[in-house]
Amino acid sequence: MTVRCFVDTNVLIYLHDRSAARKRALTRHSLRSIRRHGELVVSPQVMTEFYGLAAARFPLAPRDDIRDFLRDLLPACRTEGAGELMGTAWRIEDRFRFDWWNCLLVAAAVAAECRLLVTEAIDDGTEVERTTIVNPFTTDIETVFAALKDR
Repeated sequence: MTVRCFVDTNVLIYLHDRSAARKRALTRHSLRSIRRHGELVVSPQVMTEFYGLAAARFPLAPRDDIRDFLRDLLPACRTEGAGELMGTAWRIEDRFRFDWWNCLLVAAAVAAECRLLVTEAIDDGTEVERTTIVNPFTTDIETVFAALKDR
């Protein structure tokens, strides 16, 4: 069974942030684990946020490098129709009271049938439908994969 893992923008940003060595190393570890045990998934929202944040946060990085990174992520990009995504996001907002952008993030992960959502923006362990939030900076994702295998 392949475990789909939706990865948030903030995690991908740390992959490139040399000023946050610990988070950068943990992000690399998490992405390697996902590659080994699952399938990486992102949304158009994650990709557009990444481009804007990376361009602003790393102004010396060549834009072509940022674009190449995103081109490499394109096969992982899943999208749901706007109406379905909004409806799911509203249900999540009503139930969990997350901020709107996190509602859209979780809705995209749920729509893509992801078992895990890797982010630091929502409390670790929170479950929304069949998607579980994993904070890669407080929880070792290898432990999560091991627990999923045991089920």
